[in-house]
Amino acid sequence: MAKDAIDDLRSFLEVLSRHGAIQDITAPVDPVHELGAILKACEQDGRASWFHDVKGASMPVVGGVLGSHERIALALGCSRDELGATLDRATRAPLPCVEVQHPAPCQQVAMDPVDLGRLPVPVHAPRDGGPFINAGVVIGRDPVSGRQNLSYVRLQVKGPDRIGVNLNQWRHLREFFEAAEARGANLPFCVAIGVDPALMIAAAFRYDGDEYEIAGALRGRPIETVRAKTCDLLVPASAEIVLECEILAGEREDEGPMAEYTGHYSGIAKQCVGRVKAITHRRNPIFETIAGASYEHLLLGTAVTREPKLKALALATSPRVREVLLPPYASGFLALVAMDSPRPGEARSVAIAALHSHVNISVVVVVDSDVDIFNPAEVLWAVSTRVRWERDISVIAGTLGNELHPSADADGVISKVIVDATLAPELRASYSKVVYPTLKLAALLAAQPPKPAVNSAA
Repeated sequence: MAKDAIDDLRSFLEVLSRHGAIQDITAPVDPVHELGAILKACEQDGRASWFHDVKGASMPVVGGVLGSHERIALALGCSRDELGATLDRATRAPLPCVEVQHPAPCQQVAMDPVDLGRLPVPVHAPRDGGPFINAGVVIGRDPVSGRQNLSYVRLQVKGPDRIGVNLNQWRHLREFFEAAEARGANLPFCVAIGVDPALMIAAAFRYDGDEYEIAGALRGRPIETVRAKTCDLLVPASAEIVLECEILAGEREDEGPMAEYTGHYSGIAKQCVGRVKAITHRRNPIFETIAGASYEHLLLGTAVTREPKLKALALATSPRVREVLLPPYASGFLALVAMDSPRPGEARSVAIAALHSHVNISVVVVVDSDVDIFNPAEVLWAVSTRVRWERDISVIAGTLGNELHPSADADGVISKVIVDATLAPELRASYSKVVYPTLKLAALLAAQPPKPAVNSAA
C-alpha cells in the first residue's frame, strides 16, 4: 500500500483526518474526567480524539491516536495483515538516530519559569489520584554503559516542577536509576510528548539496544534528534513538548492511584520523585495523552510489540501455527493461537512456547484454524464446544508473572493456564464448523426490484 509521508505527530494527525480516523471535538471540554470519558467513547466508535478547546488550557490535546491495530498500521504505512512482519523486521535492521546541529522545532520556545500547570495534563479516570503524563516517550541513559533507552513511565504531576515517577520492575530506567542512586547521584531523563508515532511504537519494545534504532527502522530513515538543554540526552527534534528532568536520589513519596492496563486502578505506593528542570516546545504545541486502561494503553503497553516474538516462538515449535493474537480486551495476559490440524500434544507444546514469549502472559488458548481469533465470540464458542475440561486444561503453579495482575502474589508469582480448544484428530471429520458463503448484502439489496404493492382489495 502507498505510504503517507509521516515524520512527526502533526503529519500523522493529517493522515488520520484524511482517513476519517480521528474525531474533532470543538466544544469546550474539562480536562478533569470529561476529556477521559470522551476519549473512551471515541475509542468505542473506532476513532482517535482531537480536543481543540480544553478548559483552562492554551493548547489542544489529542489522544487515542494509536488506539487500534489499524491506526498503528496506518502510522507505519503497512496493512493490518503486514503489521506483525513490519514490527519484526525493525528489530533485525536497527537504524541509529542522528543528531542535528541546526535549531530544532522542539526547542523553539523555552518555558520560563517552568510550570507543569501550563500543560493540559488530564485527570482521566474518576478515581485517578491526579493528573498523569502517560503518553510521553521517556528517554534515559545508562550511567554505566552510556546506552540510551526509550520507554514509558507514568508521571504524576505534583507541583509546578515536581512529579511522581513510577518505576516498576522490568524497566531499564529503574536499572539506570538504581546504578546512579547507589553513587548518591540523581538520574537525568527527558520526556518527549507528541512525537512521530514510530517513536511511540518503538518505545513500547523491550529492547536491549537504543529504541531510537527501532524507530529509525520502522520509519526507513534515521530519527533526527537534538541535544537537550540541561543534560547529555538526545531528544526527538520534532517533538511537540520536551520535559528535561531528573529522578532524585534518596527521595520517595506516595504515588497513585491510576487506571492501569489491567482494567483496575493501581494502589498508592511509595515511588521515586522527579524534578523538572526545563520545558521546551514547538510554537503552538499539541499535547498528547493516553487514557488509562484504554485500547491505546493496552496495545502499546502489552500487545502489539510482543506479538512478533509470540508468533516466532510458536512457529519455531510447529509449522502448523497460522495466527497469533494478544487481544487488548484481555490486558495482555491472554495469548490466542490458531493452528492447522495440530498433532496429538502439539497444541500444548505451542502453548508452552507462547508462555515463554512474555512474562505477562498467564493464559494461552489454542484453537483450530477454522476459528477466527480476532472475533472473541468465536474463541468463546471454541472453548465452550471443543474443550474436555478434565483433559484439555493444564495449570502451571508458582510461575513468574506481572505484579500488577490482581491474582498475583506481591512478588509477581502467579498460576498460568493452557487451554487446548482444538478438536481431537478423530473428531475433525465429524464436527465441521457451519460456514455460510459470504455475499455483499448491500449490493444485493440495492439491485433488487421494488417491493410488490400490497393488494388490499377484499
